[in-house]
Amino acid sequence: MNTLFDRIWDMHVVEKMEEGQYLLAIDRIFLHDLCGTFSFQMLDDKEKNVLRRGAVYSTPDHTLPSRKESKIEDCEISRTLLPKFRKGCKKYGIHLFDLDEKNQGIVHIIGPESGLSLPGMTIVCGDSHTCTHGAIGAIGMGVGTSEVYHALATSCLIVKKPKTMKIELKGKYRKNVSAMDVILYIISQVGIDFGCGYAVEYMGEAVTKMSVDERCTLCNLTIELGAEYGMVSPDETTIEYLLSKEYAPKGENVEKFVSYCNEIASDENSIFDKEIVFDVSVIERQISWGINPGQTIGIDAIIPAHEQFTKAYEYMGVEPGQPVKGLPIEYVFIGSCSNGRLAYLKEVADTVKGRKVAEGVTALVVPGSVKVMEEAEKMGIAKILTEAGFIWGRPGCSLCVGSNGEVIPNGKRCVSTTNRNFIGRQGRGARTHLASPYTAAQAALYGKIM
Repeated sequence: MNTLFDRIWDMHVVEKMEEGQYLLAIDRIFLHDLCGTFSFQMLDDKEKNVLRRGAVYSTPDHTLPSRKESKIEDCEISRTLLPKFRKGCKKYGIHLFDLDEKNQGIVHIIGPESGLSLPGMTIVCGDSHTCTHGAIGAIGMGVGTSEVYHALATSCLIVKKPKTMKIELKGKYRKNVSAMDVILYIISQVGIDFGCGYAVEYMGEAVTKMSVDERCTLCNLTIELGAEYGMVSPDETTIEYLLSKEYAPKGENVEKFVSYCNEIASDENSIFDKEIVFDVSVIERQISWGINPGQTIGIDAIIPAHEQFTKAYEYMGVEPGQPVKGLPIEYVFIGSCSNGRLAYLKEVADTVKGRKVAEGVTALVVPGSVKVMEEAEKMGIAKILTEAGFIWGRPGCSLCVGSNGEVIPNGKRCVSTTNRNFIGRQGRGARTHLASPYTAAQAALYGKIM
């Protein structure tokens, strides 16, 4: 009780319903070009309107072609959905951050970086990785199209309240180990169903030392743990990060904002339904070998043997007892709502500066937002990457899910900084190895997992 999650939840209860369900008030709704388009269609069909237009923000991200030189007209799904998405935004008076505008980007990146996502909010988006927004102390709900429609029409949603879980991270990080390595390690240790029915809050000295970007990565992959919600209590790092943002509180509201952040944060008196502790000092760089994020090992480990892994061995073209390190790869993708933020792109640039992408490797870097792209270009990051042989892309989801029609060819290996390595996720027969930006950069340089 009295956790960050409980406090936010209780403040948003409109009505307690049957079987542990609650009617919750929704503060912010984010729409993207896939779910948003179909939610608008539902509003049309049912002749409903948007109750609170000022609470809704939209941007295209899922269907945009990755390469800057590509035209929207050349991508069938963009050509089909984007005009409908724009029309819906105009009809219902929804604020649209359109293609190449300063706040356009992946919804889970532009929310925190613009200050549209704030501590204490309930946030809804038609995407399972909405838990990312929990990194700044909000309840981020990833829902389906029909739930988005209901949230648009009523500013409320019927939700079952989960239990709470504390994941404490202690210790000091090893060199070149990032938040991506930490969360992949956690998932590999406890499994992809461990968090089912829970809202997870990350705490401890190792979390306190994380930047907001790193916390976003941690919370982003919480859904891969089976939990719908991932959160970090707002602290000085959160407040400092947000107060410089465009939509964050200003002037006389700053003091109230800081006080509110302190009030809702979990503390030593908070009681969780489940607690677990991890020592980050034992975590080495991680790499997935199989067909879900739980099938992950340390970079120097060997693939485990288990009869339940037969399907994974066959699909990925690997064998038990085989090291993943040294496996030849043909593609590298760096970006997504997991790792498309500026700090990660700078890390990649620092790693590859003065070097070249290995022959036969296609390496794509896609910034998570226009702000990230412009800042990276201003800092010379984009130049370093392109000189090394990387393709510098347009902000969007890109190869994370292939909604734009771009895929990894059948049977080819891709080291990817995304969050899912399911069968066919990056294309029919594509073999995806999840990794941190640093590990992905190393793979690009050597043409193999290193």
